[in-house]
Amino acid sequence: MKDDTRPEEDEEYIPTPEDFLFDEEETEEEIKKKHSKKLMIRLIGVGVACLLLLQVANIWFNLFSLDSRELARTSDELSQQEHIVEFKESVVTIQGNGGRGTGFNVHPNGYILTNHHVIHNRQPLAFIFPSGEIFHAKIVESNQELDVALLKIDGGDLPYLPLRVHDAKEDEKIYVIGNPLSQTQIVNDGEILNDEAPYQVLKISNDIFPGHSGSPVLSEKGEVVGVVYARSIPPIRSQEEGHGLAIPIERIVTEIPQLKELFDDL
Repeated sequence: MKDDTRPEEDEEYIPTPEDFLFDEEETEEEIKKKHSKKLMIRLIGVGVACLLLLQVANIWFNLFSLDSRELARTSDELSQQEHIVEFKESVVTIQGNGGRGTGFNVHPNGYILTNHHVIHNRQPLAFIFPSGEIFHAKIVESNQELDVALLKIDGGDLPYLPLRVHDAKEDEKIYVIGNPLSQTQIVNDGEILNDEAPYQVLKISNDIFPGHSGSPVLSEKGEVVGVVYARSIPPIRSQEEGHGLAIPIERIVTEIPQLKELFDDL
């Protein structure tokens, strides 16, 4: 008898293009070439980044180098004057933990005036006079809002700068003595730019740089009329020039009673 049973036929399978792909093992030489190529790309990237950083660093170095030379040249010329040399004797370098700034002595018994931000969180602090004497100090008062600080060092018969409590005047000639750009005892001259009184902030034409914070603004007689704390930065593409900013001494005396008592005793 004839068997009519037949196995069912499989459905037709149509291969896809992916079926014709196959993984091919890479040779050791090809693997090395790929690693070398990746390494080369990384090295080129690092090299380009380093060149860009060097360019930026070079621009800043040249900028500050020119400023440093100009400051030193001006300071050397002004320091030929006897009264300028006397003013400098009272200006100290403040060296602290991770920072450096300027201060000045306002009393023969050793009271140093500077900015709050110069001493804040930078203890221990060393106060170095031009004579080479080094002192440590305790804080009498530090006013963050006004950005001023008064400190006491153990000393006597020290050179000091007198304070002038009345308002500074527009166009008045002034000096600033400080320790900018890793230099010390740098003096430059300028004038007061404010056009109205009383002043909340003194605007001065003197060039101000990092390290100038806490520098005294002095009249031609060597009286302190303000304390430098910053420099203004004009808007981009603005025709305005930046100028130095200082806290008027009359505001400081008002805010720090101890300073007024010291001033009255002299």
